[in-house]
Amino acid sequence: MSDCLDDDAPPSAKLVVKVLEYSDDALTQQQISDRTRLSPRTVRSSIKRLKEQDVIEERVYIPDARKQLYILSDSVEECLGAGEAAVESAEAV
Repeated sequence: MSDCLDDDAPPSAKLVVKVLEYSDDALTQQQISDRTRLSPRTVRSSIKRLKEQDVIEERVYIPDARKQLYILSDSVEECLGAGEAAVESAEAV
């Protein structure tokens, strides 16, 4: 995962990425906070940082337009997928 994120990314941002990576759907800030057990303020700060680095994308949450949904960007999805494939092939040897 370190290849896909900035080296100085805080652990909270890395945790947000992991939660989004293993989620089947996009998540709201509250859902991310619930799953990570991080404070809403910490999640908000991590989301801001990750959006600035184009790690995550923001979408409108249709049931409540005041909220946003967050999902990993395609480039980060590919990077994480490539990293997992490398680990699996190394384990097979």
